[in-house]
Amino acid sequence: MEIALRGIGVSPGIAIGPALPFRVQSLDVPKFPIQDSVAELERFERAAATVRADLTRLTDQTREEHGDALSGIFRAHLYILDDVVAEIRSRLDKERVNVEYLVDDLIGRYSRMMTRVNDARAQERVADLLDVGTRILGKLLNTELNSLEHIERPSIVVAHDLSPSETANIDIANTLGIATDMSGPTSHTAILARELQIPAVVALRYVGDHTLPGDAIIVDGTNGYVYIRPNAVTLERFVEERKRQEKQRRALLRAEAHERSATLDGVEVPVMANVELPYELRHSLKASTHGIGLYRTEYLFLNRSSLPTEEEQYHSYSQVVAAVKPAPVTLRTIDIGGDKFMSHVPFEPEDNPQLGWRAVRFCLERPDIFKAQLRAMLRSSEHGNVQIMFPMISGLDEFRAVMSVLNDVRADLERRSVPFKKDIKVGSMIEVPSVVMTADQLAQECDFFSIGTNDLIQYALAVDRGNERIAHMYEPAHPSVLRMIRQTVKAAKTAHIPCAICGEMAGDPLFTELLLGLGVDSLSMSAVGIPAVRAEIANTKLATAKAFANRILRLSTAAAVRSSLQRRFERRNAIDAYLAHAMGNGKGKKE
Repeated sequence: MEIALRGIGVSPGIAIGPALPFRVQSLDVPKFPIQDSVAELERFERAAATVRADLTRLTDQTREEHGDALSGIFRAHLYILDDVVAEIRSRLDKERVNVEYLVDDLIGRYSRMMTRVNDARAQERVADLLDVGTRILGKLLNTELNSLEHIERPSIVVAHDLSPSETANIDIANTLGIATDMSGPTSHTAILARELQIPAVVALRYVGDHTLPGDAIIVDGTNGYVYIRPNAVTLERFVEERKRQEKQRRALLRAEAHERSATLDGVEVPVMANVELPYELRHSLKASTHGIGLYRTEYLFLNRSSLPTEEEQYHSYSQVVAAVKPAPVTLRTIDIGGDKFMSHVPFEPEDNPQLGWRAVRFCLERPDIFKAQLRAMLRSSEHGNVQIMFPMISGLDEFRAVMSVLNDVRADLERRSVPFKKDIKVGSMIEVPSVVMTADQLAQECDFFSIGTNDLIQYALAVDRGNERIAHMYEPAHPSVLRMIRQTVKAAKTAHIPCAICGEMAGDPLFTELLLGLGVDSLSMSAVGIPAVRAEIANTKLATAKAFANRILRLSTAAAVRSSLQRRFERRNAIDAYLAHAMGNGKGKKE
């Protein structure tokens, strides 16, 4: 019988294949008194030295293959190893018991303490410590740990959780997809899966309980669903034809990289990429992006033991800006808090962190961190086309407050004769219902809007999409969401400023015609979604899209909206029409 589970899609794409359940090896750790603490310490330090060599190799390998951002995961593990070594040295003389027990006890105590903290970063630290500690225990106990380095046949890996080491060493050739009970969108598993381009869904809670070895399984990393033992109807929705067409679209659109993205009646609609880590840039450029519509800067602040310097940030932003030049790069100031935390900045536990001390609220209370980032962003403008965007703006007062800080930074750079472009555009994300209601006022003081549909839907519908019990209520097709988009676009057009969408709706071709009809000027998404959306744009006539949007806005339920969108999408068969049209004109063929 088919079982469908909803989780969080963290690496887009579809995988179909047999399940390979992976379970962390259970280690039987003894406890016994020791007589010779010097000999025991030497034994421990030999094991630690071997682990250090393994982690150094992984760091170098990851840096070479994927860049500094990902190798930072394993650099952090080296720091954790130093802490573990120091702690065991301190305890060994006092407690005089075997080091295996001390390591296991350290992991257990720290894990129990952190599970009481409602902090996603703290949970990630537990996972890091478990990874390092398990490596040490494996060496001390002379046990070969379970590994995904060699998988016998193409499979979908199903696990309670995967450590960074397990994911980094995974047999890419035979890993079709990943499904885990634990982790989140910013976890190491998610980051590595995206880099390795393996479709992945996390936070499923029970996928391991329901899956047997060899079970047929579908991983929909784009929409966050996993289907175990799918029935014939479900399988038909995810047939190989869909994957074949996706490959065709990508190949065709890569060949047409020089062409603009425009509707059938000649209206240009820029399609941009959302970028979270520097390595994603090369995927975006391959996908013929017209710029970076959302560059998330949090990665520079996470998975490290100290704040990034202004120079470090400047160097990172400048690289991206120069690579995309002359296309724009929209740098979003840090959205720390919610589900992303810095280990070196104290965050008190909050009952509702998504509604708490995060984004610009955090930045305004930590002007030292905020100003350093703004200085780096402004300076990077010398290397290309920079725009700055503020997240989580709730009203005009808040926007004016962050603009005041930005203007102070500008004045400071001018006093010191530090070069930067003076005409940088500054905009606001629209993701809080209160700012939708006052968008007409905010538009008078912004250079552009970008609607962040992920948070806007969550806040408008009071639905935590990471909560499995109510995730089904997270519905982009809800009439209230569509009306908020329309209201925001109208305010932008009245003020003669552009309005983009940078949430997941932008990357779903089901919504493309509707969003264009609502008046959205550009779309920004994960690079993997660009080909399908460009194909939809190329088969859309704007006048028809506007009429269609007006009809959709008259519908009163989300079910009616989604049903209408689905029927329209199937009838239009836009992707096939676009492929047939392009192939018929000989596009993409070698002359």
